[in-house]
Amino acid sequence: MSVATFWEEHVLAGPFADAVESFEALRERERLYPDLRRLMPVDLPGRVVLDYGCGPGHDTVMTLLSGARRVYYADASVSALQVTMSRLALHELGGGVAVLVADEGEPQLPLGIEHAHCAGVLHHVSDPLAVLSGIRKVLPLGCELRLMVYDGDRSRHTQSEVPITHWWSERELKALAREAEFDARYVGGYECYSPWRPECVAACYVLR
Repeated sequence: MSVATFWEEHVLAGPFADAVESFEALRERERLYPDLRRLMPVDLPGRVVLDYGCGPGHDTVMTLLSGARRVYYADASVSALQVTMSRLALHELGGGVAVLVADEGEPQLPLGIEHAHCAGVLHHVSDPLAVLSGIRKVLPLGCELRLMVYDGDRSRHTQSEVPITHWWSERELKALAREAEFDARYVGGYECYSPWRPECVAACYVLR
């Protein structure tokens, strides 16, 4: 099974009946991961943002609610894009643009991005270097990519039901970033346990 096929069948949340239900999902996520917003900020007023691997659109919604000028929400799953699109309509949020990306090779992304966000995605793709290289091509020098991956140094369990899952050590991640012409800096982590990834820790990085 390809990664795209898996995520077509396993969108992590939604569809949402109304904006209240959508807000409840956001509040539950913040309750589960209280450090997430500090380590992977979504308060980016006036900015043009790429949410790469948007899933059900949690970060896309939060970024637009914070006043971002435009958010390109990209995913290899059509189902995920549809959930996000529907969710933006429930919140009456403009400025969201769907981008379907292939689950292999370098993604074709729009120009004009001022901040990139990639949370819980890079460890599930077949060619992480291609993904980072594609983002590097459209992200101007001086702008940052915020990245969250599963932490190979601090997690105590490294198994997952997802067809492709990699737990990145800090050394591996920084080497990968250099190959994509980024400089990576570790900024912290948090527990992200779930039934399909017990005793897992997330590692967050700033790439420039």
